[in-house]
Amino acid sequence: MKKISVICIDCEPSYIDEMLQRQSYEHLEVVEAKTGKGFYEDIAEYCMQTDSDYVCFLELGQLLDGNKIKEMAGYAGRFPTASVICCGRIYIESDGTTVAHQDFAYMNSFKDTLFDGNMLLRGCLERGHNLIGNLTTTMFCREKVKLRLENLRQYETDGDSAMQKAMLLFELLSDQIVARMENALVATLVEDFNLEKFRRQQASFEHNIGVFVKIHSWEPFEETPKGVAEEHLQLLRQREAKDKSLKKEMTFFAMNKGEYYNLLSVMEEAKERGYQVHYTENLDETAEIGVYCQHFGKPQNSQFSVVLLHDMAQGHNRWPNIWEAERWNVYDIGIVPGMAWRELWQRSAFQYYCNPRCGAYMLGYPKSTQIFSEEIKKRAEELRAEMGLKYETSVLYAPSWEYGDKEDDFVRALATLPVNLLIKQAPWSRALGDAIVNNVKDMRKMHEGKYDNLHYFEWDETILVPLLMCDLVVSDESSVMVEAFMFGKPSIAVMDWLIPDTDPVRFSSVPFDNVYKCKRVELREQVEKLLAVGPANADKIKDIEGFFVNKEHVNRDIVDAIEYFTTGKGSGEFKKWEMTSRYMPANLWS
Repeated sequence: MKKISVICIDCEPSYIDEMLQRQSYEHLEVVEAKTGKGFYEDIAEYCMQTDSDYVCFLELGQLLDGNKIKEMAGYAGRFPTASVICCGRIYIESDGTTVAHQDFAYMNSFKDTLFDGNMLLRGCLERGHNLIGNLTTTMFCREKVKLRLENLRQYETDGDSAMQKAMLLFELLSDQIVARMENALVATLVEDFNLEKFRRQQASFEHNIGVFVKIHSWEPFEETPKGVAEEHLQLLRQREAKDKSLKKEMTFFAMNKGEYYNLLSVMEEAKERGYQVHYTENLDETAEIGVYCQHFGKPQNSQFSVVLLHDMAQGHNRWPNIWEAERWNVYDIGIVPGMAWRELWQRSAFQYYCNPRCGAYMLGYPKSTQIFSEEIKKRAEELRAEMGLKYETSVLYAPSWEYGDKEDDFVRALATLPVNLLIKQAPWSRALGDAIVNNVKDMRKMHEGKYDNLHYFEWDETILVPLLMCDLVVSDESSVMVEAFMFGKPSIAVMDWLIPDTDPVRFSSVPFDNVYKCKRVELREQVEKLLAVGPANADKIKDIEGFFVNKEHVNRDIVDAIEYFTTGKGSGEFKKWEMTSRYMPANLWS
């Protein structure tokens, strides 16, 4: 078994014991080191004296997989020509919540491949993307990697331990053959954002990389090497607002009626301001100004692009960080509806892919303006009269997926209660799924006309009308349950209803504390409890203002933001809603 040294940098003995006692690899030599004066000399001297085959590191704020050293040693054995081995890592909060996995954009880029250390490092510096990790994710062959003190002594780290460790890492990588594992064996604890510290470290990084380039006689960079991605350098600059000479045209991309109604009020605001407005279901259409609300839009087809959410539960099975897949850095403006979504974005925004070019803003949810709509109120009154509702109280069933006879569960459980049963299925089309469309039709055929208190809304009706008409919502995991909060209505999620978007199917996922939750057999009991206290008095909807902000001005501010960044003119009032990252940007020095 190879002997491996673990150099523990600035770590307390208790932390060292906690991290290394869990390691499955046993043949370890553990030593301590301190950053600051003499740090490089101590590391170099130790590496010359030890008889260990490999050397790795442990730093504060890094949690190790129990097999971390064992797996890295095994990988090193598979690639004996590699002098440096790096593993992947994730990012976690203090409670252990994962806020970022490895960057999906580079998935499978490193598997069983050897890299020239200079080329790998240069690529990271050009993009500002850290694909190598830190000292804790690094292991090197002691005999192959010789630290050059004459190089290390030229860096000016000014007592900055993070920068001191970064330059040590770069010296270890330069002129070496590197094997980068796909496995994430380290979790890095995120650090609270500090603008002054970030500004100072970025300046120090740029200076020391200039020294590195001279020492190693690299070809000059076309641009200043980045310690962070371009998206995060925006934190150090003024947002650019200039006339882009665009035609006064906006194209709104909506793939179904749900998305259409979400964008409708913004379309109306744009029309009032003299924009030529176009609505399309074709994401391949080109646009001057494109407004998107899909999981994956195509902003490359627009001269200027805006992205909104299409519903309040978007990507909920990937919270807190939906942006790992649904990347916003390809858009110009990003918009979230309220404080709950602001918190998700702020916790994720230390990663470059969360950040649109002109910033992200908590401007509100366009649908929320419709609670003031006289047209919606008039439509609700028309349908009340048309349906001839039998009771004062109405319960709305509005699932995301009609599957497993959910509608039948709802009807059987509640049909004998003195309430109106209202059913609004999601606007499914054949293009989205034949099976679900068939399920919707089968359920309606089974129930329509059989109960005098059961009524259906057509598929293309805006959900805002049934939400206005009902007193309580029942669903599986639909965003409708949160949209009900706009009208002060409580919601019940049936947690053992099945969702067929995975194989095998899964149970409902509802990451909202303000939603009541129950099992199928408990549905009637839960409805009766809420009716007894009066839905308007439900305790879970007393603190819901944060879900939807700026209701009166959301559409105005969205169009203001577009005009500001495309014409260089107009009101900058919207900028008060700009969001910033909660954590320090992912960078090349941590």
